[in-house]
Amino acid sequence: MNNHPRFSRGDGANGDSRRAILSRRAFLVAGFQTLALLAACTARVPAPPAATASAPAGGSPTPSAPPMSPIPVGTCVAPAVVAPTPVPYPGYTQVEPSTGLHVTGPTQLVDLDSYRLEVTGLVDHPLSLRYDEVRCLPKVEAHVRLECPGFFADDLNLAGVTFASVIALAGPQPGAKSVRVVSVEDYSMGFTLDEIQAADNFLAYQWEDQPLPASHGFPLRGVMPARAGSNWVKWVRQLELS
Repeated sequence: MNNHPRFSRGDGANGDSRRAILSRRAFLVAGFQTLALLAACTARVPAPPAATASAPAGGSPTPSAPPMSPIPVGTCVAPAVVAPTPVPYPGYTQVEPSTGLHVTGPTQLVDLDSYRLEVTGLVDHPLSLRYDEVRCLPKVEAHVRLECPGFFADDLNLAGVTFASVIALAGPQPGAKSVRVVSVEDYSMGFTLDEIQAADNFLAYQWEDQPLPASHGFPLRGVMPARAGSNWVKWVRQLELS
C-alpha cells in the first residue's frame, strides 16, 4: 500500500504551490511528533529529591544535627566474642585464682547486645559505638604495669584502641579541654584532653589475646600507664568531652 501523500496533478505555479504547502504541513507534523516523543522521554526521568533542611526567616538553611549513631569504620568483620563468665569475688585487693591478678571490687555484668560506647559533649559527631565497631578500629598492644600503691602491682599484656582514635572519630570541638571516662556503674575519672590522647593511653578489650576478664573491665577498660590503678576505669561506657 502506498502511504505517500496523494498529489493532484497540476501545471505550472498552481501545482508547485500545492506541493509546497503540503511539504510544509508534513514538516510541521513531523516536528510536533518529535517534540511529543522528547516530552514523553523526559517525563520518565525521576525528579531530584526535595531538600529536607528548613530555612529560618531571612536566613540560610539550618543543617540537621548529627545523629547519635555509629560512624562506619570500614569493612572489618570482628571475630565473634563470647562474653567471659564471671568468677567468684575473692575480696578487696585479693588475687583472683583464675587470672592471677588482683581485684578491687565485685564484677559488673554487661550485656553485649545492648552495650554502646558513647562519646558525647563538645564533639561534632556524637558516637554510639558497638563493641565490634570499637574492635575494628586500629589495634594497639602493650605490656603494662597496673599499680595500686601500697597494695599491689600487676603486669599485664593488653590490647585495644587508643583514646585518641575514638575521640578523633567524634571530632572534638575547639572548646573541648577535658574528658571524663564513665563506667557502667557511674564511677568516673577526669583527664585533660591532651593527657588522655597520649599514645600510650588506650581502651583495652583484650588480655593475653583473650577478651578482657569480666572482673577486670569487660568489655572495655581504660589503661593509663602513667597513673595509679584507680584511674584505669573498668566497664567503660562513655567518654564525655567538656
